[in-house]
Amino acid sequence: MKYNTILFDLDGTLLYTLEDLADSINYMLIKYGFEPHTIDDVRRFVGNGLRKLVERALPEDAAYEHFEEFLKEFIEYYNCHNLIKTKPYDGVIETTEELAEKGVKMAIVTNKGQTASDSLINDFFAPHITIVVGDDGKHKRKPDPEPIEIALKKLGVTDKSKVLYVGDSDVDAATGENAGLDYVLCTYGFRDMEDLKSFSPIAYIDSFEKILNFI
Repeated sequence: MKYNTILFDLDGTLLYTLEDLADSINYMLIKYGFEPHTIDDVRRFVGNGLRKLVERALPEDAAYEHFEEFLKEFIEYYNCHNLIKTKPYDGVIETTEELAEKGVKMAIVTNKGQTASDSLINDFFAPHITIVVGDDGKHKRKPDPEPIEIALKKLGVTDKSKVLYVGDSDVDAATGENAGLDYVLCTYGFRDMEDLKSFSPIAYIDSFEKILNFI
């Protein structure tokens, strides 16, 4: 087995979460008197965590005088509305089950808040994936390698040559490179091939099931 451990990004890799994120940020923007964004706008805003999403969505970014209040309320709203339109991409559940049957260790490493991440992993991936390292405010976020190291420690993995990282964005490419891991980029997620072509993954995949080709 070439890789005995796989670390996954969450949004845009395992789960289609874009519409719930867009609906939640637009609810807040309208409530605070701002114009809402299109779903394509929000697609470009995501990838660096909820704080950065809010910064990018607000016309005045982090300089907005009520920024922290807006952010706190947005996170609370999203945590209560993150399962309305969110769903796994085609083949994700079946493939992760097959990987678990093969004995592959798996964890999720995401910039999404820890509370929402815990909820989503319980709803969709347990018992095959039970470890998720989200943004808890206590460690650095991707593309810093620290959350990768935390996940590997939780899995009891020390040999990085047997670890594959799977994501869908420029942040994920940088994460894989910064952590010294082989990585795969998914072109079906929040970024397309045009956005990802400058990176050097071991492969680009247009469907999740193709991860099985690299095990």
